[in-house]
Amino acid sequence: MTPFKPSVYSHHTATLIDNKLYILSGYNLNTRIKEFFYLDVSVPFNTQELSWQDLSNINMVPLHSSATSVKGGPNNDTLFLYGGDSSDQTMALVYTFDSRSIVWSIPKITGFNPARRSGLTGIINNDGRMYLWSGGNDTVYVTNEMLVLDTINLSWSKGSIINAPIPRNGYSATLLPNNKIIYMGGDNDYTITYFPNTLNINKGTALTLSEIYIYDMINDNWDTKVASGKIPSNRGGFTTVLGM
Repeated sequence: MTPFKPSVYSHHTATLIDNKLYILSGYNLNTRIKEFFYLDVSVPFNTQELSWQDLSNINMVPLHSSATSVKGGPNNDTLFLYGGDSSDQTMALVYTFDSRSIVWSIPKITGFNPARRSGLTGIINNDGRMYLWSGGNDTVYVTNEMLVLDTINLSWSKGSIINAPIPRNGYSATLLPNNKIIYMGGDNDYTITYFPNTLNINKGTALTLSEIYIYDMINDNWDTKVASGKIPSNRGGFTTVLGM
């Protein structure tokens, strides 16, 4: 049996649930790919010969890219997918994947009806609330809005944008242990493009890393800090990981 070899390269989502890293959709070097697969990270693996498990045959989510995902739900074992870019007009705003029953669904969510956005990073807290700041859509390249999806009660609400930074795509977002989110970098330049093989900036400019933006989920407010030391170069389309 030939091992599954993914062709997705960028603009996918990656979600860790019960030691399984689920990868969904995105691009290869040129086109969107409708792949869904996972890697079991609980067993030793060789990075040169990864044992991917293909679930593409059960993938009901239309072809898309630049969505965002988190692990949430009442039992904290459900993948929640929000937004993304797609030419398929039937694509729902939110999908869920039950990692126990291995089934995709479209949840019914109460509250208002948010617009679709892409190029953003979702952060979920210990109470099951998914925070979705900024990003863009077909109408507006970037929008300044904080959506909050309660993944347990399936309801929408909004967070404050008073003193929030300028809206952007492709930023990094990291959850801190004190229920705050750090946002850095990104871009608000609609002309920006990236080299597909390296993801380095081809055209346009990214935003500075000299300013650190902090959103307090408990008090629903924003703060800005100025970084010191040697500031890395401007960048967008990147991720940050908190070292403990």
